[in-house]
Amino acid sequence: MLSFGISRISETKYGNGKAKKTSMHDYAFHFQCPWRFVKKEDILLASFDIYNPYDESMEDDYWDWDVFGRDDQSSSVFDIKAAELVKEVLPLKITGIYQDDTNDLHIDFDKGIYFRTFINCSTKREYYRFIDFTSEESEHYVVFDTD
Repeated sequence: MLSFGISRISETKYGNGKAKKTSMHDYAFHFQCPWRFVKKEDILLASFDIYNPYDESMEDDYWDWDVFGRDDQSSSVFDIKAAELVKEVLPLKITGIYQDDTNDLHIDFDKGIYFRTFINCSTKREYYRFIDFTSEESEHYVVFDTD
């Protein structure tokens, strides 16, 4: 997920009377396709980083990517690099955004950083969605191939 805009606390109420508070921004993209953040020729963070251990020596062992709250050495590349990216470059300002003929999303930021998706499917699948949380209905705009 890539979110931006003003941050606020939202409360979701469930049928059982319980409620859950979450932090959210005005807008968000949810991705089901590969993506990456780039600065010049360096990939700063990419979607596949989630599945790789930060400590390369752990690749030979059983390493579960879907564990949260672990120490840096047993974390994923994504966990470490995402934290570095947040600490070193945020806030970022969007300077341009567009969708190309193959539905890839291009977002240009200041500081020479850009974000790109890579649609890697030729059949009808959801690639990503844009969610507008400023509307009462939380409008979803889904991008997928219609062929």
